[in-house]
Amino acid sequence: MTTPKPMLLLDIDGTVREGKDDALGRFVNTPDDVRVFPAAVDRMRQWRDLGGRIVGVSNQGGIALGILDFSTVQAAMKETQRQAGGLFDRIVFCRHHPKADDLLMARCWCRKPLPGGAIEAMNQLASQLSARGVDEMYPPHLAVMVGDRPEDEQMAEALNVRFLSAADWRDGEPYVETKERDGS
Repeated sequence: MTTPKPMLLLDIDGTVREGKDDALGRFVNTPDDVRVFPAAVDRMRQWRDLGGRIVGVSNQGGIALGILDFSTVQAAMKETQRQAGGLFDRIVFCRHHPKADDLLMARCWCRKPLPGGAIEAMNQLASQLSARGVDEMYPPHLAVMVGDRPEDEQMAEALNVRFLSAADWRDGEPYVETKERDGS
């Protein structure tokens, strides 16, 4: 029997981890730059204690721009997972160019605000667990997306899941919603 599970979708930069210098809006560039918000880890732990799953979703266009390399971003995500106490079930990041449409490149489906990265992560998680005999699904009415940017909110809308701002979430805004969304 397939078990419905609550899913917490978290933006990474500005939601789970601080920017290198938030006042200047810089991003995390190396594992040494990673500083997770203690309140975010507390909230993740609460979600996990309620039996939910946690997926991190991030845009990392610096790879396509040549500012960062894939292995550095991957190492920074591993450090994020370590500082978050291993609470993420998966972390996915889009490495495609942030202006792909403007440059006449094919638009990727994994870059927020598009929902592809989150969908892929949830499918991978369900498949990984299924291989171990655990059959789960992640219905939208049991999911929450938390982020600090408009594209995070737009992704939540595309997935038909509840959205919470990162600051409100870290401050303790309730996030459990069990009623069906009407799609409006």
